[in-house]
Amino acid sequence: MTLPVRRASRRRTPVVRRASAGIAARRIGAALVAVAALAAIFGAATSPAFELRQLDVEGARYTPTSAVDAALGLAATPHPNVFVLDTARLRRALLALPAVTDARLRVELPDRLVVRLAERQPILVWASSNERWLVDVEGVVMGPATPGDPATAGLPVFADDRSGRRPLAPGDTLDATDLAVARRLGALTPKLLGSRAATFSFEITDADGFTVSSVPRGWLAVFGMYTATLRSPDLIPAQVQCLASLLAQVGERKVASVYLFPEGDQCGTFTSRSGP
Repeated sequence: MTLPVRRASRRRTPVVRRASAGIAARRIGAALVAVAALAAIFGAATSPAFELRQLDVEGARYTPTSAVDAALGLAATPHPNVFVLDTARLRRALLALPAVTDARLRVELPDRLVVRLAERQPILVWASSNERWLVDVEGVVMGPATPGDPATAGLPVFADDRSGRRPLAPGDTLDATDLAVARRLGALTPKLLGSRAATFSFEITDADGFTVSSVPRGWLAVFGMYTATLRSPDLIPAQVQCLASLLAQVGERKVASVYLFPEGDQCGTFTSRSGP
């Protein structure tokens, strides 16, 4: 008896190709590119062609150029390379300036830095101790107000002649009650009161508190002193109405001074001007 003979099949052994050579080549290529990039960056960061030589500041109406320069601190390193400028740090320094609400910095190659500022807007001038300060709607002291500056034209000026007042400096904030009163009184116009005055002047004294005078020489309206609780600035609209009524009934040429203390049907008292 013969058994069938099975022929063994031949299995093909797969060819394994090692990829290490290709990977190594790619890594070497990438490393060379990185080295070249670093060399280019280093070259740019040290090249005199990219030294800062132009600084353009836009939007600085109330912030002096000297204050911007001091905040940036670029004078300490003449002509720094624009590639190494820390614009985030420079922006934080600019935002610390009292009048600045926002700052944007842009580097323009090869040698220019553009700074654009957004600033607070003044609503009044606060004068005290022979100093005049621009104040915004939040009561922030923005900086000095220069007489004759077009930026201050038309702003109401409050002369604070009270004793014991604290000196102001840029970045300070007015007392909240003083600000509330100044905002209301500063909005007064001759037309609103039916007055023929050219303008009004505002003063704060120990004796009378807040006063409004017609300019040129005319009447004096004493609005008085205010506190956050005992005598609120919310009284001012009634005082303004009383003043307007008095000027209309008596005639402003006959009024010397008015003491506005509305209570019930009474507005206060007034004194007449002697003479024509």
